[in-house]
Amino acid sequence: MKMDDTSQSITDQLWQAMKLPESCLLNSRIYKKMLLESSDLSSSDKKVVAEDIDTLTWRYTLKPETINIQKLQTEELDYPEIAVIHITLKSTKRVKRVVEIIQRNIPYPLVLIITHENKLWFSLANKRQSLSDSQKLTVESFFDSNWIDGDRLQTIEQEFLVSLDNKLLDWTNFYIFYQSIVERLQALQAAQLTGQYKLIKSDRDTSDNSKSALNRQTLLKNIRQLEEEAKNLKASLNKELQFNRRLELNMDIKHCEQQIKQLTHEL
Repeated sequence: MKMDDTSQSITDQLWQAMKLPESCLLNSRIYKKMLLESSDLSSSDKKVVAEDIDTLTWRYTLKPETINIQKLQTEELDYPEIAVIHITLKSTKRVKRVVEIIQRNIPYPLVLIITHENKLWFSLANKRQSLSDSQKLTVESFFDSNWIDGDRLQTIEQEFLVSLDNKLLDWTNFYIFYQSIVERLQALQAAQLTGQYKLIKSDRDTSDNSKSALNRQTLLKNIRQLEEEAKNLKASLNKELQFNRRLELNMDIKHCEQQIKQLTHEL
């Protein structure tokens, strides 16, 4: 699929790329009141919901009745269906907090699509059954695209969108289907560092391939930690007045940058 129709919004391009069956289309409004009345939300999180979120729409519901994919439920994994939620924002200043609030408070496995103007943020989260409370799912890890600008769509972003065609995903069960999307988002995260979109095609019966996918996830996690460390060091450097301490901080920053470069090469 070519993504060269600039008249299409980035959201429309995404729906077109995913090609989800009409049977999955729900388009049901989710009212903010439901979140705001939740006792699980802190007052600061309620403020984020009230001030930053404009609309929430349950765009697609993927379950055995709407798509030919089986659920997976074990002691730790609960993937009976997948919800595709579309959120429009009034403000982008706390988008990461919006992601965390929604992913933690809607218990389904979510494909979370956040938009503002013609920019799109794609979010996934792996969730596990809470062993202490069977009614809750705990978020194990987050995966985010950062902002994709529909007016300045990059080649790697186009390749990411094309790869989301549901027919290219693994339909074994909802958990594996969801992990297929995670792998594509991780390929985008890696491409944002390397400039090359490269999907690791996991044969889940082959341990070597699954190790490669896991290795990419570990590398990306380590890079993010180093980037955060470098950011904090630079903030300290800007406040530091002593020459010797500034020298140490500069050396630490360069060391972080060298490690990031090395790990990026391994992606």
